[in-house]
Parts: sequence; structure tokens; C-alpha cells
Amino acid sequence: MITDSNSIVSVLIATYNGERYLHQQLQSVLDQTYTPLEIIISDDGSTDNTLSIIDDFQKKNLNIFLVKNIEKGVTNNFINAYKNSTGNFLAFCDQDDYWLPQKIELLMKRIGDRSLAYHNSLFVNENGKSMSKTLGDKINFYTGDNPLVFLLQNCISGHACLFTKELMELAIPFPKARYHDWWLAFVAASNNGVVYLPEVLVHYRQHSSSKTDILVMKKGYKHIKEWQKYSEEVEWFECCSVLKNDHQDFIKEWSLLYQKKEIQWLNIKLFLLGIKSRKILYSMNKKGRISVFFEALKLLWGIPLKKLL
Repeated sequence: MITDSNSIVSVLIATYNGERYLHQQLQSVLDQTYTPLEIIISDDGSTDNTLSIIDDFQKKNLNIFLVKNIEKGVTNNFINAYKNSTGNFLAFCDQDDYWLPQKIELLMKRIGDRSLAYHNSLFVNENGKSMSKTLGDKINFYTGDNPLVFLLQNCISGHACLFTKELMELAIPFPKARYHDWWLAFVAASNNGVVYLPEVLVHYRQHSSSKTDILVMKKGYKHIKEWQKYSEEVEWFECCSVLKNDHQDFIKEWSLLYQKKEIQWLNIKLFLLGIKSRKILYSMNKKGRISVFFEALKLLWGIPLKKLL
């Protein structure tokens, strides 16, 4: 690997059968204006031409390193890449996006003493054509160090962020109840905070094979069953409640109240707590006060009542 880790940015790429878009993505990473970069690719057992594409790039670029993932899954794939990296700054990289040349350079200039810096992204279709929407059109972004902002919502996508090695060490292991980037954002806000860069620095590809579906494009899309969703939320709030920060007492209270939804018909205390703290808890919501009220209203209904509806 590359030496002098103080200035190295380790780009962590998780691959699995990504032959369709991988060449363009790898080239866009190599075209970054920032140096030094090391590119750590962890492959999850690809059976298409992914490994052949990586091999071709490795023959021409000494800063690309390939490792095989043993514990299957996207999050474990990224962690495996991290464990084989040497940089003090890290950047997740999806196999199907496209990075603009100044992405890493601008994020490095922006991060300062924060734990994480992130940027806006443009939605593109499977052919790379603009869909005339950005992430910033859908949600409000946040700069600061209040983890309550990330308790119910997340505005930081893994493909859009640059963060410190120290943050990654604090975040591992990642809870299974939420995507790894959400937990990373919560931990970052619990430490030295996050900072937002408004520039569009990634073309964020949307297609039927995407792991995330922000624009809800997949055919046959269905919401998670109510009980499964509730169980994941309980697990998520428990994970958040044990992380030390200035708001830990609030999160512990929230977690305990949320667990009572399982046996209560109406959870008035949780609803009132949500209304009281709505400006922080729902700060990413772009749809206005009425939308926020109806989101908070969902806190009122207990599981027994929902089973009757």
C-alpha cells in the first residue's frame, strides 16, 4: 500500500457483479484532481467480468488494490476494504456511480476538524442521463454536531461523504437495523460533527439493481411489514442510546418510550416528545409544518391499534 498516511485518501469500493458501470466509475476515481489516492476494492464473489475489469486497471495503475470479501454483504464488503486501507481519510465509492474530478479535492478542503464532509448529488438514469433532480431537491442538508438530527432521518449518503479513519473506528461494528451511512452520520454528529458542501460532485445512478431506491423507481415496490419495521426501529434506537454524546439522556428516553408502542394503544408521551422536538427531529423534511405534524402523529399509534387498522 501507499505510505505517508497523513495525506492519503483511501477510496473504498465494494463490488459485486458490477461489470456494466464499473469501468466508468473506476476511471472517474482515477481522474480525481486530488493526490495521493489509494483505491481499495473489495469484491463479494463476482461471477461476471468485474474481476477482469479490475485486473486491467491494476496493470496500468499501481494505486489500485483488490481484496476478496469473506463475510458476505455490502456493509461487510466496505469494512473489508477499510481493513486493507492505509489512509487517514476515507471515502465510500459505489460501483455504479460517476465522480466529478474535484470531488475529493473539494471535500478535503472542506472537512477541516469535522469528522465527516459530504456533498450534493445529481440523480441520473441507468444510461447516465440527468433526471433533473438532486438530493438537495428532496431533503434539507445539515451542518453541525447534533446527533438528534439523525435519529429519525438521514441526509448523508455513503457515496457522497469523506470522513476520518478515527470516525470509522468509532462506528464499527455497524448495526444491522440501518444502512451503514446512516450510522456513520449519527456517530459523526456525536463527535466532531458533519459539514455540507452544496456542489454536485457525483452522478448518482438510479436503476432497478440499486441497493437504495430514493426515488422509488423499482417495480413492485412494497413497504416493509409493520412489525418488521417496528423491530428494526427499536433496534436502531437502542444502538443510538448507548453512544455517548450530549443528548444521550434524550435518546435513552426516546428508546424506552418507543419500546412501549408494542403494548400501548396510544403512546401519548412519545408523541408529545416528538412534537416538542420536531424542529430538530424532522429538520430534513422539505414539505412543511403539516407534513411534519403527520409524521409525528405516527408516533402516537401503538402496535395493538395498528393491527386493527
